[in-house]
Amino acid sequence: MQKFGYSFPIDPEKVEDWLNFVKEIKHNRSEEFSQMHARIGVYKESWYLQQRNNTYEVVVYTEAESENFMLNFKNDHSDFSNWFRAQVAKFQTIDLDTEIEMPQLVLDWNS
Repeated sequence: MQKFGYSFPIDPEKVEDWLNFVKEIKHNRSEEFSQMHARIGVYKESWYLQQRNNTYEVVVYTEAESENFMLNFKNDHSDFSNWFRAQVAKFQTIDLDTEIEMPQLVLDWNS
């Protein structure tokens, strides 16, 4: 298992819409969300909303079987994955098919 942390900017005017997107996933589409993660090799994912001054970021923590999980996601063209990418592009103004590079891990501490 490998761990990944990354963030995406979110348009401040779209934060409420993004929070509704999160609710849609949690309450109405959680099974599809779980199935997508199983297909791409992700075991755990946590999302955080970070606000600094007038800017917002979505901070994501992911545990996956390999660093290929994002490539697997890009190649997953299920109805749900296509819907998910379209939603992210709308709220976070980022194209998950082309604009994702994992940051460099510089510290990973365990007790």
